[in-house]
Amino acid sequence: MSLAKKYLLASLLIVVVVALSSILLIVQPSDLVASKGSSPTNAISLTNTAQGTKIEAGSTISANNNLTRSYAEQIMAQCKNDIHCPVLALGVVYNKTESSQTMLRTFSDLILLHHETYDDCHDVAHHLGTWLFGYTRNVEKAISYAPPLVCGGGVLHGIFQGYFTTEQVHDIVDKNQITFTHLCPVSQENIINWIYERECIHGIGHGLSALYDYNTTAAVDRCNEFGPQWAQSACARGVFMQNMVRYYETKTIVGDFNKNDLYFPCDRTVDEFMSQCYYYQQSYWLMINGNNVTDAFALCDKISPSEFAKSCYQGMGAELADVAYINPELAITACHLGDQARSYHDDCMRGMLRVVLDDDAKTDLGFELCSLSRSDFKAECYEIVGMWMKMFNANQQELEIQCTKGPESDYVINCINASPDIGMHIKVFELI
Repeated sequence: MSLAKKYLLASLLIVVVVALSSILLIVQPSDLVASKGSSPTNAISLTNTAQGTKIEAGSTISANNNLTRSYAEQIMAQCKNDIHCPVLALGVVYNKTESSQTMLRTFSDLILLHHETYDDCHDVAHHLGTWLFGYTRNVEKAISYAPPLVCGGGVLHGIFQGYFTTEQVHDIVDKNQITFTHLCPVSQENIINWIYERECIHGIGHGLSALYDYNTTAAVDRCNEFGPQWAQSACARGVFMQNMVRYYETKTIVGDFNKNDLYFPCDRTVDEFMSQCYYYQQSYWLMINGNNVTDAFALCDKISPSEFAKSCYQGMGAELADVAYINPELAITACHLGDQARSYHDDCMRGMLRVVLDDDAKTDLGFELCSLSRSDFKAECYEIVGMWMKMFNANQQELEIQCTKGPESDYVINCINASPDIGMHIKVFELI
């Protein structure tokens, strides 16, 4: 889904009750953005427009940038935002060339084009990541082509989903003997490294969910094998996110859900990972209730123990990030719908902000959300944006220039003085 998060809201029906005016406003984002579930292109035909000639299968082609960019642009033009079509199109490229360089550079150009073109490309990145592992058949090599901040790290997540579902791994009888912690570093040398490590470990969580055939209890228990608490959390989020994705892609009760218990599997999950579970559980509720945000918030409000409603509100904010790309003010207003909005409205905003920043690694929309937020959240909001920028701007002067792009001069200082401490970054950007 939009985090984040990300497989649902193209057709989300939001009912926003504005308390002061008692106006009922209904918005269908599906009217404003292209559907992500459209059928793949039936016939994909690619030509070497960079050189003006068609490419024959089996020919030897130098992997020049013009050629691979041409392939990527043709795929984008034919596939639009369809999540399956680009994988089919890469198969066409494969049939045209024996050059591994051409294939992998075409992949790199393609994923960057998706990142530049669409606000939310996480779902297609998942599929492309699975393709990438299938093509390279090597986790380390595939990871080297997976930029962690492109499309919300979706390529990394897809790589591990592909790895853990290969026959040589998935068909091992005693799955508890499979080792995986060595696949992702856990050094925390600096903030940039931590972001990469978090997305890598989150991807392993996706793979574990598939490895254990969506028995989330068994899968999430393996997350304890990572040492740091943040790594365990990132892994657990991957497990529960993949569980939700599985349901979305099959449109049936496939995954670890129970139609007679809407809180399952979260109400059977150990307290250690209950926050991560409820962060994604509301995605399932929205899928089965016709995208009724008010009803989903009502379920958040009834979570027991009640302390975990906070994570559910953050997850709802992550969902509403897709709406924020179209109408930020409406997305923020929707965070008021829950009965506990007085207590958890800021958590809804935090979830939304994290996804917006993580999705495109830019800050324009983040600043806009801050400018529209409640006055008592503004300082924290600008600080979060500042913390995100400090992950990529080691130069203080450049950081100050970026922070002054915020629309409210009173809060520039909050952005500039955002904590550089990696421990604080972990606390803000991970569910611990």
